[in-house]
Amino acid sequence: MGIMDTCKIDLMSSGLGGKTFELEIGDDFFADIDGLIQRGNIHTTVVCLSAGAVFKFQIHSVGTVIVPCDRCLSDLELRIETNDELLVKLGTEYSDEGDCVIVPETEGYVNLAQFIYEFIALSMPITVCHEPG
Repeated sequence: MGIMDTCKIDLMSSGLGGKTFELEIGDDFFADIDGLIQRGNIHTTVVCLSAGAVFKFQIHSVGTVIVPCDRCLSDLELRIETNDELLVKLGTEYSDEGDCVIVPETEGYVNLAQFIYEFIALSMPITVCHEPG
């Protein structure tokens, strides 16, 4: 089972409310996503709070990522720490517009991988450069 599969949360399982998931995100995760972040070592904690068909995921990620420097394009290590929330609701068809993701009841699961990646990427500064000297 790969890291992408461990990010799949079954919304139909009982006892999901209050459950905590611990994820170790490494180079294979960033290679699968294929984005700006090349490598990294991130520890992510996901806490699920549920109320009926609405799920609130509290996502805390801390660690380091390797990205290209905007000035010289060599590798640059950045420290990352981010706290984010994601609302997921069961519905009839998939939608991720607004501040709530709607997942079809027929599917019954949400894959948090892309959301975790986006939260990490959004926590980075706009300009990423080595310190002078």
